[in-house]
Amino acid sequence: MRIAFLDSWLQNNADGSGTAAAIGGLRAALQARGHTVSRLAPPTDWPPMLTPRRLLFNLQLPALLRSLRYDLVVGFDIDGFGWSGRSDGTPYLASIKGVIAEELRHERGQIRRQLWALSRLERHNARNADAVLTTSAYCRAAIARHYGVPEQHTRLVPEGIDLERWRRIVGSAQRAQAGATILCVARQYPRKHIADLLRALPIIRQTIPQARAVVVGDGPEHSALRRLADELKLGSSVQLLGSLPDDEQVARLYRQADVFCLPSVQEGFGIVFLEALASGLPIVATNAAAIPEVVPHGQAGLLVRPGDSAALAAALVALLRNPDQRAAYGRFGMEYVQQYDWARVAERFLSQVAPYLLNKPI
Repeated sequence: MRIAFLDSWLQNNADGSGTAAAIGGLRAALQARGHTVSRLAPPTDWPPMLTPRRLLFNLQLPALLRSLRYDLVVGFDIDGFGWSGRSDGTPYLASIKGVIAEELRHERGQIRRQLWALSRLERHNARNADAVLTTSAYCRAAIARHYGVPEQHTRLVPEGIDLERWRRIVGSAQRAQAGATILCVARQYPRKHIADLLRALPIIRQTIPQARAVVVGDGPEHSALRRLADELKLGSSVQLLGSLPDDEQVARLYRQADVFCLPSVQEGFGIVFLEALASGLPIVATNAAAIPEVVPHGQAGLLVRPGDSAALAAALVALLRNPDQRAAYGRFGMEYVQQYDWARVAERFLSQVAPYLLNKPI
């Protein structure tokens, strides 16, 4: 089967975060099953600003797609809005991962206005597609609420992880001796609430003086987080490493940590949670958005109220002081995450798109 992925987002994982990793992972898994997947993306870095480049790419897409022949076309988020509802009979599915209308609620000013405009394009994309794919029940409900797409018109395909590769990389790094290292990996948008972790750290260190946080990622909040770390006088107890383009280096950091923490208040899924589960790390996060669907509370880790640094600190202290509980959560996570291996997710994708393929074999 010949499949087109429409994807104007940032292509490398360091800049494109979970979205880039997810699209690339699904593509590789489908290709491993013998399908041809073309990732149609802007051919150059012009215009230099990402949003104008994405819009220009989408305006050019209809002519490009009419010159090519595919069995299935999948547009991610806003991509395909000019094609949705105008296709030539080729099945067209909109894959909505983050639900921009939800994400903008955590922004202000110009960024919020820009995201509102993009959410109108995403709404058009979803409403006019043959069906919508999304990653969680939370996203399915949000798409219905914001975009008016009936939930029965939406199909669930979770994100995935290449478990064989991930465990090979993690297994090559030596597990650190029992310590008190908290790892956070995220693109630093306001909705990630990484400041809550920094504010929790002085509380944690009152009980566990050697506790430290390692934060991986860049983004709009990175400078503000550095200023906050200075204001809180965290010193060497926090490392803000910025973006690390080497996936293997990031994987080794999971191996060297004791607990994974991401206090995000809005996640459409959260691939970093899969990485933590695959690494055998217990997780401390919030009970917001799709997180409880990915991280079972009391089995893979502890979930607390969003925006509550004191509750976050208490959960982290509880795990850092209890190595047996950390190990139990880690064992559960390594078993639980197997359902998200990309090979299984690719099967789920194919089963969900099969009704739209006009009797073509998959």
